Amino acid sequence: MFMIFLTLFFCCGVCESGEGDLGYSLNIGNAIDVFANYGDLSQVTQVVSADYEEDSSETVEPFREKNIRVFENVTSIESPGDPMVALNIQLCETFEELLAAYFRNFRIEGTEQPWKAFLGDWIYDEIMRTFGIEYETQTDNCCYVLVKLSKTHETVQMDSTKKIRVKEYVERAIEKLDVNDTAAVRRFMKSYGTHYIDSYVTGNFIYQVFKYKRSGFHLLKTYVKRGRRRSSTDNLRFYFSSYFLKQVGDIRMASGNKRIEEWARDNLRDSQYLFSRPSLLRLYYNAKLANKLNDMLDNGALLGLSLKILHPLFKDRYKREKYAEIVENDMKLWEVNA
Repeated sequence: MFMIFLTLFFCCGVCESGEGDLGYSLNIGNAIDVFANYGDLSQVTQVVSADYEEDSSETVEPFREKNIRVFENVTSIESPGDPMVALNIQLCETFEELLAAYFRNFRIEGTEQPWKAFLGDWIYDEIMRTFGIEYETQTDNCCYVLVKLSKTHETVQMDSTKKIRVKEYVERAIEKLDVNDTAAVRRFMKSYGTHYIDSYVTGNFIYQVFKYKRSGFHLLKTYVKRGRRRSSTDNLRFYFSSYFLKQVGDIRMASGNKRIEEWARDNLRDSQYLFSRPSLLRLYYNAKLANKLNDMLDNGALLGLSLKILHPLFKDRYKREKYAEIVENDMKLWEVNA
């Protein structure tokens, strides 16, 4: 049974920590310097597919960013994922809305556009290819529909009910820190981070972008608003036909698994009129194919991530607020310039 949701829409500094406090995988409560890879976090997190071929024998790690253990006694709450996939369709008026929809389960405190931390340094052409659609130089006034089929492996949340202790070497660094010296604060960020990992979701998902003529998009939007999406699968297919579409994107895997991408292109072909092309909508009305894909999806991607500013490090209220202010101001500047 599928659920359909339709919506409109590190540090490079030197610190006193031991080697055991540094890591590159998902460690709940650990701190990262968001600015170390801001605009290109997708290179150290598995969140989008890639155009290059990877060694299929290597295990894909969802998270590979340097992080540091700044808390002494962090505990977490872990929840297993749903064994079945969920189909999600999101309607986006603009390309920026598409990016926001894709990264809607990613939150970075201090920014309103988390997607810029992952793709902000990429050129438009590269982002388009990542989403499986062709780059067009002219302004075409198009809309987009994002179709995702995801499978959650696990959700991990930092346990906020437990009182946490700060590592001694971090406390000593905070005691020496002059928060009125912006340069000193930024050096502290590079050594001890700006945010900590509050929660994350791992699993995998397959996605496809449909590029719409604006007139066709508005007809689809009206159809959805009237609540007719469950009346007939043929009706839904009709609104995804060439009559309304300007471009059908390639099917991509968040983990970058080329073998599954190729399977999807070969097996999820939808025939309409004189055309035959890959479409994730086939999974909506073909349970056999959906179950097959469900068995293939692994735990190679990051489905969600929540990063919070390192408020808990600071016992002194003035230092805590001043540090957060500098982080947030820098976040806004980087967001504007990305």
